[in-house]
Amino acid sequence: MKLAYKTYYRRLIAGSLLILGVFFLWFLAKTPDLAAAGAAILLTITLGIWLGASIPGIFLCVMTSSCMMGYGLFVRKRYALTLFWSGFTLFFLAGMMGLGTRY
Repeated sequence: MKLAYKTYYRRLIAGSLLILGVFFLWFLAKTPDLAAAGAAILLTITLGIWLGASIPGIFLCVMTSSCMMGYGLFVRKRYALTLFWSGFTLFFLAGMMGLGTRY
């Protein structure tokens, strides 16, 4: 069952913001202020993915999450939202794993 264009993307953005909000609160609990939590999220997405791309397991997670998010963006079915959110979470976790290889 295909969802309407507006409804699908509204749910997609709302779910993505919810996931980012959970990660932001998690980083906020670990850091002293809002700026450090925002910097930790950006560092995870940029530097973490860059460092993790040289490790085959993390690179596989990044590629899998990209495929899941791409499918979720282009196929507007109800189960595709779950795939997109799973891919989004996997992408963020791959960045955290990439940062973990540095320290």
